Amino acid sequence: MQKNFTILIIYLATMTTMVSCGTKQKVVETPTPVHGGEYVPEHSEHVFLVMYDAEVGKAPLLKAIEDYGCEIVYDYNIITGMALKKPGNKTLEETMAYFRKVDGVTSVEYDHIYHLTDPVKPKTEIR
Repeated sequence: MQKNFTILIIYLATMTTMVSCGTKQKVVETPTPVHGGEYVPEHSEHVFLVMYDAEVGKAPLLKAIEDYGCEIVYDYNIITGMALKKPGNKTLEETMAYFRKVDGVTSVEYDHIYHLTDPVKPKTEIR
């Protein structure tokens, strides 16, 4: 019993360290919306996520990234999306609005940051 407990403690300590040390990005605490009192997670101050249509390809997005002065933080291999860092002279909101208008872009979202202590609220779908 003691051995299993020790292994569990080591595992939890390792997972906590991996999650808590995974990023050095500054975060912005998003205020909780008034409607419904729903929990809203923090998000990065500088990084946002862009998804694009595979049929259109990423050429228009790459051109927009160059024209706007963004930096590619990560180009996902499994999905058609990228994590981008906004230029220093623009706000996150105006940068995200610009990329929503780029040909082939299907969504632009905040890079949310979740913590192990965040409340869990299951979502239900009604079809």
